[in-house]
Amino acid sequence: MTAPLHICIAGIGAIGGTLAACLTRGGASVSLIARGETLSRLRTHGLTVTEGDTTFTCHPAAAERAPGPMDVLFLAVKSHQLPDLLPAVLPAVGPDTLIVPIINGIPWWMTADDAPPAFRTLSPLLDPTGQLAAHLPARQIAGCVAYAFCAIEAPGQIRSLRPMRLVLGRSAPDTPDAPHAPGPTHDRLTHLAGLLNACGIDAHVTDAIHAEIWTKLATNVATNPLSVITGATLEAMATDPATRAIIRASLDEAIATGAACGISTLKPAETICAMMAAAGPHETSMLQDFRAGRTLETVAIGDALVALARALAVPTPIIDTLLGLVAFQRRSLARKEQTA
Repeated sequence: MTAPLHICIAGIGAIGGTLAACLTRGGASVSLIARGETLSRLRTHGLTVTEGDTTFTCHPAAAERAPGPMDVLFLAVKSHQLPDLLPAVLPAVGPDTLIVPIINGIPWWMTADDAPPAFRTLSPLLDPTGQLAAHLPARQIAGCVAYAFCAIEAPGQIRSLRPMRLVLGRSAPDTPDAPHAPGPTHDRLTHLAGLLNACGIDAHVTDAIHAEIWTKLATNVATNPLSVITGATLEAMATDPATRAIIRASLDEAIATGAACGISTLKPAETICAMMAAAGPHETSMLQDFRAGRTLETVAIGDALVALARALAVPTPIIDTLLGLVAFQRRSLARKEQTA
């Protein structure tokens, strides 16, 4: 009989909170890392997730730091928050801990020393101090892409529109040239996926995690900045002719950049547009962050992709324009707040 997995989740926002609630409800051994008002709420009232007409409250253990080495560590925060999170999560990282970053954009581990030259140039953007590469061993990292339609209603309170889907994969899968490449084994990922599925999370393991990451990146860069500019939901942007044309053009640019990087099996732009149209009245995480006055994920989602495109001579005029308009909107809002 397989021993139960001890899981730590760092970052109890919309995705981390939904993941924690599903695992706890399914009987998994879960501990949470949180701070501030969220930690206080978790300790006094528990974690509450609303799915449709159903509300579920659970009470997993929560603290500011990990209690000790774990079997699995989920990092469910924004890319730019990872360096500040390190001191709190490092106690969870033992020699066999499976580290699963659930982050948008290009993850720092894709810029490792053995990565293609164009990716290595992104390290100053995605891991400016080198702390992530130094403290989170590459051989223990699993690639992960999350599809979740959820939002924070208040600290420790989350609304989820539909079940979460997670795609897992080896960060460096075996190849004929590297039969013993670093990264967790397929069996370990399959074991984790089985637990997630048993807890109501649609999870599966892929041998093409880089393509999955790039498809999600293309989706994010084509919609998140545009949502900040328009204030519209995914469904609205993907079905209106004007915004759909912008999304389609952005997707083409992002897919062309991925192809230039050697990432194959990418979904076509029209397929991704159809997925967005089916998303329903969901606001992107970047729009949610913009309205809440939080830092936006433009570096990992936008700036890193544009930097890669420049290095590979792939033109990205639409993405450049969208990122420029978001920066302009943020500056305008800051000026308004200063004069208010």
